[in-house]
Amino acid sequence: MNRGKSMVNSAVLQQVAEQSDRVYFIYAPEDKRLCYLNLAFKEVWGVDQEKALDDFSVLLSMVHEEDTQFVRQQYQDFLKDRQRKQIEFRITLPDHTIKWISLTGYPIPVDISEGFLLAGHAEDITQTKEYMLNALKFAAKKNSVLEILSHDLAAPFTTIQGMVDLIERKLKKGEDITEYLEYIKDNAKRGTNLIRSFVDNEFLESSQVKLTKIRVDLTERIAYFMEDYTQGEELIAKNFEYITPEQPIYVEVDEVKFMQVINNLISNAIKFTPDHGKIKVQVEDKGESVLISVSDNGIGIPKELQPNLFDKFTKARRPGLRGEQSVGLGMSIIKNIVELHKGRIWFESEENKGATFFIHIPK
Repeated sequence: MNRGKSMVNSAVLQQVAEQSDRVYFIYAPEDKRLCYLNLAFKEVWGVDQEKALDDFSVLLSMVHEEDTQFVRQQYQDFLKDRQRKQIEFRITLPDHTIKWISLTGYPIPVDISEGFLLAGHAEDITQTKEYMLNALKFAAKKNSVLEILSHDLAAPFTTIQGMVDLIERKLKKGEDITEYLEYIKDNAKRGTNLIRSFVDNEFLESSQVKLTKIRVDLTERIAYFMEDYTQGEELIAKNFEYITPEQPIYVEVDEVKFMQVINNLISNAIKFTPDHGKIKVQVEDKGESVLISVSDNGIGIPKELQPNLFDKFTKARRPGLRGEQSVGLGMSIIKNIVELHKGRIWFESEENKGATFFIHIPK
């Protein structure tokens, strides 16, 4: 009776799988062959089921060349650990269309000498990836615009404060307009602090959420930020340089938070670098890890401030060259996010000669 129920359940499950838009599969690692694929496979992969079932290498050949090593390594890890695993990778269809695939695999024990099958499901997440990419571009644009805005408005506000001081001296013995001048001065200062506070709070709020890591091309993501800053060179009055290997560097990070770390380091470099100074961002592939550096030729960090730079509400906080205020949270948050990624951050600096911040994270 139990065997009969099992056969009925298997038949029902197979019918459900055949009507699903998600690809379901069963693979035998020992025989290196696919045992089952549902009808959705052809729609997602663009290849007939029979062809893939007859020759598994067809599927391997469709994995994007930049993701092949990653997929092979993940498979080896699965064979070793026999734990549920979810990965994302790209495939190239026969018509050269590129799709993003999310694949989840499970080990299914069998009775033969502790053997097991690899079963699971896969789905096309190309649209989701494109949406996330557009969202990231928008976030990068927003962050760079906010930074440009804060630096662009800080200068006229500082000028207003200086003019008010001058008027106070000139009219010291004239008509009493001190009350109005104080009002102008306070509002100019409040406006500057408001812009900086807004940027800092955006960074603080996003850092307090749990990490959601995905595999991304780090060089490409940073390039989005650098493109906006480079286009704003005239407005920011700084020279930007971005150095990266020709080949992509894939890492697993919380995309939004990690990019905010990079953006915040660039923002700090802008604050403490004089007009027409140089800011350089470099990404280096270190094999199993990545080294990112953000350097400038600005005013540097005084020795007495260096030991406490990463402390929360640190006494090392100081205004930027245009009077930009700091709440002292930025570097503490940066360190926290980097360490959540199992990475390390440090810096080298000499007063009046600039500073370089380094981030080292595993891939």
